[in-house]
Parts: sequence; C-alpha cells; structure tokens
Amino acid sequence: MRVRIARNSGFCFGVKRAIKVALKTSKGNHEIVTLGPIIHNPQMVAKLESENIFKVDKIDQIKGRPTIIRSHGIKKEILEELQKNNIEIINATCPYVSKTQDYAKSLSEDGYDLIILGDHNHPEVQALRSYVDKEVMIVANADELVDKQFKKVGIISQTTRRVGDLQELVKKLVPKCHEMRVINTICNATTIRQNSTLALAKESDVMIVVGGKNSSNTKMLAKICESFVKTYHIETACEIDRKWFKDKQDIGLTAGASTPDWIIVEVYNEILECIGNINKVDNIEDIPGFKEE
Repeated sequence: MRVRIARNSGFCFGVKRAIKVALKTSKGNHEIVTLGPIIHNPQMVAKLESENIFKVDKIDQIKGRPTIIRSHGIKKEILEELQKNNIEIINATCPYVSKTQDYAKSLSEDGYDLIILGDHNHPEVQALRSYVDKEVMIVANADELVDKQFKKVGIISQTTRRVGDLQELVKKLVPKCHEMRVINTICNATTIRQNSTLALAKESDVMIVVGGKNSSNTKMLAKICESFVKTYHIETACEIDRKWFKDKQDIGLTAGASTPDWIIVEVYNEILECIGNINKVDNIEDIPGFKEE
C-alpha cells in the first residue's frame, strides 16, 4: 500500500504572495483586516488571526483599520469607496487576476460583447464583472450559452477554470459570431495542478483532495478526480475515515492552490496512521510524489 502526492500540490504563487503581503503588513500595525477571506481556506484565515489579521465582510466593519484586498480581488466600486473613505489599502490581488480585470475592461472598451467563463457567485468573477460598464454574459460552461448571434465577442475566463471548458465554449461560439477574440486567462499553475492530479487519479484506487470547501480550484480538482476514481474532498485530517482505504493499494493525495503545507502534512500523516504506516513526515517535501512514466 502506498500514498503519493500530485506534483505542485498546495499554495500557488498568488496565494503565497497574498499571505506574505499580509504577514509583512501585520508587523508594523496593531491590527489589520482583509475584506473577505484573503484566500479560500478557512484554516489559514483562522490562523492569521494570531497575527492580528482579521476577516471582515462589510466596509462598515473596517473601522479605519488598514485593509488588505484579497487574492481574488474586489469589485471596482468597493475599491473606490475604500479610497473615498481614506482607508489604507494593501492590494494582495493575485497579479494574474489583476491582469484579467485589465483584459475585461479593454475588450469592452474595444467594442466586444464580453463573455466570462466562470462561477457567477465567485468573488473573482464578480470583481471582473465590475470592470465592464455594459452587459456581460457569465457562463459556467458552453451549455449555458444563449441562442444569440454576436458581431464582436470577447472571451475571458476565471483563472481557476479548466482549459477544456474554455475550448468547448470557443467551439460553440464560432458559428455564432462574426469576430471573436479569446484571451486565455486561466492561470498556468491551475492547469499544471489539474493535469498532475488527473494523471495521479488515473493511477490510484482512491483520491483525497485537500482544501477549502469554498475553494473553486479545489472543487475543480475533486471534480476531475471523481471521473476516474472514488474521491473525498476534505479540509482537515479529522475528516478522514479509515474505511476509505480498506482493500486499497494506491492512495492519491492532491491539494488546492490555497491549501497550506501544514494541513497537507497532517492529512498525509493521518492517512499513514489509518493504513498502519509509522513513517510520518514533518515536511511536504518528504511526501512521496507521483511521477508519470
């Protein structure tokens, strides 16, 4: 029986940057806040409270404190209100998300009808929408497209979507438009994680996906795995049931881009305990990785 982890599991560049920005800012302040969770991982958000970094959900809860803009970004009008109220702003928006916001704005200004591939309720998508002054179509997949012809259509994506979904959307739109401009705004780190997770899932008897239940990219990893093998999406080691591993030989482990290393290590060690292996690890680098043949 063996346990292997997918390549590049855990924090991506944007998340690492946001956490680093928050911790650096907290050193010189008595107390700071993030407007919304800085990343979609409840355990990390809770841990940051020990560094005097607290989550608030509304502007009136800020009460003059320095405010960090989360990695997913915020709506344009909310940012403008913070500036109007002279709130000290520390922008931890992922640079790839910021670039996608720029694309949304420029495509709209150039006369393209904008279509965003993504989750309508996700904060990244809501922020993207706010940078366009006219109607925007948001679809979770190609099947949600309305029966409409477009003269000029621009397409961008939530950064954590699947490339295959973007390709399907483009394919379905080609007969419906005269001119199309597609900008692949899916983060490369997302694609790498999805591909390595897919490869591991195909070679596993069960997959454990670790990350926030509110994390879009983690839920996407779970969805990918479910197509091939029994999959469990958990946030912490305490959710693990040893019955999951009965008669299993190859156990796969992967984690979303907002899942901290210490949670991944705890999950791995708990799996080992469940299968009777005493060779626990202290660092994520010590977890055996899956390498494609």
